[in-house]
Amino acid sequence: MILSAHVEHSLSYSSSCLKRAIPLMVKYKMPITPLNYALWYCYVSGRNKALNEELDNIIRTFSTCDQERAKYLFNKYLSQDDLSLFYQLSNDFNGVVSNVQQGINDTLVHSIQFNQTLQECREQLNGVNLSDGDSFDNVLDCVERLSGESAALQDRAQDFQNQLAQAYAEISELKQELTLSKNKAEKDTLTGLYNRGKFDEDISRFCQATHLAGLAVLVMVDIDHFKQFNDTFGHQKGDQVLRAVASKLLKHVSSVGQVYRFGGEEFCFTAHFASVSDMTNFTQQLRIAISKLQVKKPKSTNVLSKITASFGIAIKSKNSQPEQLIAKADQALYLAKEHGRNRLEIVEE
Repeated sequence: MILSAHVEHSLSYSSSCLKRAIPLMVKYKMPITPLNYALWYCYVSGRNKALNEELDNIIRTFSTCDQERAKYLFNKYLSQDDLSLFYQLSNDFNGVVSNVQQGINDTLVHSIQFNQTLQECREQLNGVNLSDGDSFDNVLDCVERLSGESAALQDRAQDFQNQLAQAYAEISELKQELTLSKNKAEKDTLTGLYNRGKFDEDISRFCQATHLAGLAVLVMVDIDHFKQFNDTFGHQKGDQVLRAVASKLLKHVSSVGQVYRFGGEEFCFTAHFASVSDMTNFTQQLRIAISKLQVKKPKSTNVLSKITASFGIAIKSKNSQPEQLIAKADQALYLAKEHGRNRLEIVEE
């Protein structure tokens, strides 16, 4: 299929596809290149079911589509004509920037011309002899020139202002779309916390960061006996438990670090503390706060079950690597469960 033979690529249609295609590329961590844009442009247009099905299968399997697979899909379903088309679309967008630059240049030219007219009129007026009968004509000539060019400059400035306003609106809208798409790609839809993908990106920077004082920690948090909530009360109640624990974590941790949903009923957070004592007190208070959460019967004050969580803490060392730090936190969490749950354990690297 040659996409360009089936789709009317008006500017409004291209803009609409752009706003739908870019969020998908951001979500699946694919570079925003003309080739990838061509794939997702075709995808959101819905004109090629075979391409959509194969791309969906790749995303389900790998959570992304790398360059090799993207090239394979492009060669199978699209054409070089399509790639040229999307280069043109990219050029059209870049034209917004070029138009602004040209507007600046034109305005500067008009401004220079007006300044030159000012200079010439000043010299002309300086040479006026009021006793000369022609002096009135000279003054009138200067006034007419200045009035005409001033009006022209004002019109040009207004046109440029309108042009800038339009460009600003277009670029701001696209920026907002990209920001929203990035946030959606990084957030867990159920709890609103940052997701595992965001954690995987952040943990490397966390391990590489150097701190002059205090200590940095990774804390794994697991809801105790969570499977029983789903089995006994249903998945909707299970989802309520996840959201309640996530909300409590976010409320307490946001002042000292960053919270993530690691997967399933497991959460984690990275944080910084002045001392081991401060860290222990903080985590114990958080554990107690979660233990006060309850699962209640709908439209009733009757408590169906209480909620508790186990905490595994790994203290980061100077040379910590992400895999090692996660493994230590998992080890600490395992000890917390082995020792009775609803408690915390600490492992130092």
